[in-house]
Amino acid sequence: MEKKKDEAKTAWLDSQKMPTKRYYADWFGKFQEFTGLTGDEILAKRAVDKAGTWEAKVLGFKNWLLSEKKLSEYSATAYSMAVRGFFSYHRATLEFRPAESKRISEKSRKTEDYKFSRGDLKKLYDVSDLEERYVVTAGKSIGLRAGDFLALTRGDLEPYVNNEPPASIGEINTEKEKIPAYPFIDSDAQPIIKLMLEKLTREGKTKPDDRILDFSQTIQLTRVLKRLVARAGLEVGTKRVRFHCLRKFLCDHLGSHMSESKWKQVVGKKISEGAYVSADELRKDYLRTMEETTFTQKVGDDMQKIAKLEALKLFAKASGYKDEDIAKIAQLRLRKRNLTTDEEIEEIERILAEKKQKEEACTDGKNCQKMVGEEDLAKFLGEGWRVVAILGSGKVVIDR
Repeated sequence: MEKKKDEAKTAWLDSQKMPTKRYYADWFGKFQEFTGLTGDEILAKRAVDKAGTWEAKVLGFKNWLLSEKKLSEYSATAYSMAVRGFFSYHRATLEFRPAESKRISEKSRKTEDYKFSRGDLKKLYDVSDLEERYVVTAGKSIGLRAGDFLALTRGDLEPYVNNEPPASIGEINTEKEKIPAYPFIDSDAQPIIKLMLEKLTREGKTKPDDRILDFSQTIQLTRVLKRLVARAGLEVGTKRVRFHCLRKFLCDHLGSHMSESKWKQVVGKKISEGAYVSADELRKDYLRTMEETTFTQKVGDDMQKIAKLEALKLFAKASGYKDEDIAKIAQLRLRKRNLTTDEEIEEIERILAEKKQKEEACTDGKNCQKMVGEEDLAKFLGEGWRVVAILGSGKVVIDR
């Protein structure tokens, strides 16, 4: 059956920016599921409604999300407000009574965000790879919202990464409030950002507008943190872990050393025009804050290990291996779910050495495999051969 065109929904979604457009498409889809109508059909019915039917529908929609879809009150409110935006865009604004408006906009959270300590972040850092370390260190150093953090490019960071920390990265435009932020690179984030830039170079991403992280959705930043929390064995109880926790960590500590207008200027929150100060003045206060927010002291050996691991991974990829395949082999062999940097290095070196040995033993291309009888199989397996195929004749093909 041919899918109906929905011009009203399409026009509304096209007026939004990413990632809002993606979220609204999903949320309004739930409203269509609730009503059984397209956006065009909803507008047509709204045009002739004189009894407040659609105001009641939206209130019913929120209740349906809570009771049937088991969403949190916060999420149900976000979905409902998006639907109100659809009507407003098409100049068919819904008119709620004050009590109804309060019901539709209530969005108390049932869970609170976890409050990271400096020690917590060090534990996450210790069990993370390079990309994950970038999320942790740069996330709490720069303090941007997830969307703005994900939008950071090589050109945003590279010109400043060699300056003494905390290094100002100048003005960064923010998406939500449309005002500039003036973030800093701290001493934890600086060496990690340098390694990330080297990684981009090896991957051929040398343009100023090449993004630091190749994530398509902001939720991936939260998933990184949740994965690290589990790997590090942090107990967070009923508290929620999300990328915003890193921004909150920085804001709380900045607030101890800066006036409200100053720390808001750093992270990109609205202040009066006359409250803006120079980056040099912000840096003095940020420097004091850094004593409470940084956790790496002697990072030379650590950085060398990470650089070596990244180089080995690149070489392994060129040899036909995938990172996840090597990780699985190592986890099975060592019977460990999470590997240290040293264990990862050792495992890749072992696999590459075995591959080299195999290639050297088979230089003529003829003696790499042989066919043996089942009675001789145990002997060859004991010498390091492996089974490639079992033939119908009962013979076994083995490979060195």
